[in-house]
Order: sequence, then C-alpha cells, then structure tokens
Amino acid sequence: MDFDQFHQTLRMLYDQMMPLCSNMIGIAKGIAGLGALFYVAYRVWQSLARAEPIDVYPLLRPFVIGACIMFFPTLVLGTINSIMSPVVQGTNQMMQSETFDMKKFAEQKDKLEYEIKKEIRRQPILWTTTSLKLSLKSWE
Repeated sequence: MDFDQFHQTLRMLYDQMMPLCSNMIGIAKGIAGLGALFYVAYRVWQSLARAEPIDVYPLLRPFVIGACIMFFPTLVLGTINSIMSPVVQGTNQMMQSETFDMKKFAEQKDKLEYEIKKEIRRQPILWTTTSLKLSLKSWE
C-alpha cells in the first residue's frame, strides 16, 4: 500500500469536503453565537437581579468557545493540520526508512540462503548408511 498516495487522497478529500460543509458550518456559527449571547445575557441579568457585581471571568468561557466555533476551519482545523502535518511527514519518513532496511535485510537473507543451498548441493555426502553402520561397529 502506498501511504504517500493515501495521504494525498485524504488531503484531496478534505479540500473537497470543506466547501460542501460550509452551509453546516455557517449554521453552527449562528447557533453558537446566539447560545453564547443568551448565556452571557442570562448570567448578567442573574447578577443584576441579585444586586451582585458582574463576574467577568466566568463570562469569558462562552466567548472563547464561541470564537472557536466561529473560526473553526481556520483556528481549530488549521492548528490541528499545522501540528499534525510535520508529525505525519516524520512518521512517513521513518516508515519508509524502516521498510527500506527490511527489504535490504530480506535480500541479504535470501542471498545467504541461496549460498547455503548451493554449498550443500556442492558438498558430497560423506556418510552413507552402510558406512555409518560400519563405523559404529568398529567403535564397539
């Protein structure tokens, strides 16, 4: 299996699917924006109703989540792709070097097996069954 072609196919699929998913991404952005707005408005209204000071830090979380959703293709997927691209290239190079080493060792093993078989065929058989029996009797 050619992994380089596999990665190219996945990249091409990603590039083709992102424009097709743009409508769903737009709807998700709208829902996330409304959700974050309603959450912040609810928390501010709740603090005002209790006559408490408004805590700003807990209100930052929905804005960060909303920003991640609003800029999902560039912020989230871009970050993941930029981090994973060198990792994929590095592991691909490691796999290719290991595969090359294994091919080299397999060729060496085949060559040694061939030489051993050739050497065995070349050597005459020194012991036959009758000569073995005679030599065993002489030891007795």
